[in-house]
Amino acid sequence: MGDEQARDDLVRDEDDHDLLTFSESAIRLRREIALTDAALRERPVPERRAALEARLRALTDALDRNTRHADASPGGKGFLGYAPPRPADAIPRPHPGSEECAR
Repeated sequence: MGDEQARDDLVRDEDDHDLLTFSESAIRLRREIALTDAALRERPVPERRAALEARLRALTDALDRNTRHADASPGGKGFLGYAPPRPADAIPRPHPGSEECAR
């Protein structure tokens, strides 16, 4: 069972299907951008350079999209800080403990 468990752990590491927050995905994208940029600075052969440049463009575009989506998504900054939008016709209620509640 030990070998089977070890193989299972390896597969899970390779297949990371977790849902990421915008912040987590931005961190991963920036890490990949830095690694790709470092590989480009090593002056690779022309074919490898072209592949790395294409990867860098794709990663940069993904980071730009991620940033735009994070800015547009009210819940994207974390579920603990999310405040759902109020309906336009909602009646404002006094905060518990306020003077208005004491009346």
